[in-house]
Amino acid sequence: MNKYGASSIIFAVFLFFNVVVSFNVKACKDIVACGDATDGDYNLLLKVRDPSRPGLQVLCIVPEGYEYVYHHPWTGRLMNFKTLHKYIGVATENDVIPNVVKAGMTLTDSGLAFGDADTVSGWINPTKYRWDDFDWIRYSCEKADTEDEAIALLTKDVVSRLHATGVSENLFVVGPNKGYIVEADAFHYTVKEIEDGVAVMSNYPKELWRTQVLKKLPISWSFDTVVEKTVRKHGVVRLNSLYGIKIVDIKEDCIYVKPVSLVHMLRTNNIGVIYKIPLGERETVGYFSVELLEVNGKQAKVQVTNVFKAWEEKMLEHIQPCYGRITVKDMMNWSRLNREDLDGLRPMCEELFKYEAAAIYRIPRDNYKTLSCGWFSPNHACSSIYVPFHICDKDIFESYRNGEAAQLSLDLLNIYGVENLSTSFSKTEDVFLNEIKSIEEISKNLLKKRIDVSDLLTIIDIEMQRQAFLTEEIWIEASQVSDSLIRDTINNLWEENYTVSLNKMKTAISIFNGIHGSTFLKEKIIEIATSIARSRVDAAEAIGKQTSSIREEYQKGEQLLQQGEYEQGFDYLQKAFIESDMLIRGVIPQNIGTVEPEETNTSLSITLLYIVVLLSITTIFIIVLKRKLS
Repeated sequence: MNKYGASSIIFAVFLFFNVVVSFNVKACKDIVACGDATDGDYNLLLKVRDPSRPGLQVLCIVPEGYEYVYHHPWTGRLMNFKTLHKYIGVATENDVIPNVVKAGMTLTDSGLAFGDADTVSGWINPTKYRWDDFDWIRYSCEKADTEDEAIALLTKDVVSRLHATGVSENLFVVGPNKGYIVEADAFHYTVKEIEDGVAVMSNYPKELWRTQVLKKLPISWSFDTVVEKTVRKHGVVRLNSLYGIKIVDIKEDCIYVKPVSLVHMLRTNNIGVIYKIPLGERETVGYFSVELLEVNGKQAKVQVTNVFKAWEEKMLEHIQPCYGRITVKDMMNWSRLNREDLDGLRPMCEELFKYEAAAIYRIPRDNYKTLSCGWFSPNHACSSIYVPFHICDKDIFESYRNGEAAQLSLDLLNIYGVENLSTSFSKTEDVFLNEIKSIEEISKNLLKKRIDVSDLLTIIDIEMQRQAFLTEEIWIEASQVSDSLIRDTINNLWEENYTVSLNKMKTAISIFNGIHGSTFLKEKIIEIATSIARSRVDAAEAIGKQTSSIREEYQKGEQLLQQGEYEQGFDYLQKAFIESDMLIRGVIPQNIGTVEPEETNTSLSITLLYIVVLLSITTIFIIVLKRKLS
């Protein structure tokens, strides 16, 4: 074989590995906020999951003590595993018990949250028994007591001792004291600790950039390489590496640019594509972010960086202004950033992927074994209402366990797209966030008295999950009506807290009562209202409060609503809600207006009328008698 033949083979192999493997790209996005970056004594982790194991995404509870069998990552020998820490995971619907749990993100009763993002390195365990990223996370989350133990299990055990994995990952661990970011493959790892600060990453290495000789080094010499250069027509700009961009033409107020290198064009699907970049603007050209800074005659000044760095910097532009006061709500908002929000770069809410779940974890510094909380979006955050769950929860609403909630969100995405529901769903989440904040404060006080709050939080969380599901069902139905009054009313069902929202729902029922064909909407709103009231009554009972008379009021309200007595039915529900809420807060209900049934009011009116008539007759009799005597 001559040297040209050998060169051709080498080029063909290079082309194969650079093009074919580029189609096997996973797509997760993670944000960490710790210490002084957040609004309180808690740390946060957001993971948006575009799963490599496609399917509807669900929540699953894996209890402490759960045992299962799994294979050794090299020999395939079966090994016995025992779950030392309960965890709640987000997984594809069939990757849950009784099968081996393959959760893409988890929350444990050690107050640890785990997430990841694949980086598609070639440094992997080559055997058929290699572990995947879910095995990697599970191995650590079910054992670790602390953040440091979690990192040791992820790195010293899985990488250095076992070389277990068939994938490379950015791994994220957040606990009550700090967070970590691990970049790792089967043979290398780096660890970054975060006590105070924020970080955002996706499916790319930073510290391990140069280990990916075929995939990342052709793009740029390092992750941080940036080139600012003045170029002429046909000039080429590279980041000290193989791929680059070429200036096709220079105009007075713009330039025309295309990718350089056939492999580059193939990998990014850019064959024959030329991009126009106006002065002062940025454009993605293959693997590069190109910004036109100046045009001076036949020369143009451009700044070029890789798209991964550009995406991270654009995300930080949204995150940094909130530093010191970052909340769960901010994480929700960031999970919904679209392509326009990010200057044409990769969106956080990505329609490209059919199944895309998200979870936000809030780990408090104190009581983390009980009050560590997650917020779950079963499919695209732009078409889902985030719902809460706590690590102490004993159950999850069925629709979030069996995939129904994810399918409902997917249906909403197909109907409304990524931009039309976020504002309305955000209102619902505001109510949930306010109510959870209140319940958690109550729970802290109960924990000081050594009162178990797991039943309390389970009830509250399950009913919120139910309420979110019902609200999304309402929006499915609303898509079939054109009446603007109906849509406006639905859009305003939720506001501020449960008390205000119940009033809004009461008003909505009175509006829909006069609209033909609104039966389904009324039924769903009534289900939400009864869920709100029932959650408070059940929660009060769960912590040992006497609720028999309040439950009777709730049941009376439910009965009246079923009979079509909407106004009075809501009155009973609202009274039951207020009284049970007061009990939970340790206040004895007093001076709450009673709600009388209609027959009682009628009897009272008849009695009053009888008294008035009797007094009138008596008065007339006295007047007549006086006249006779005079």
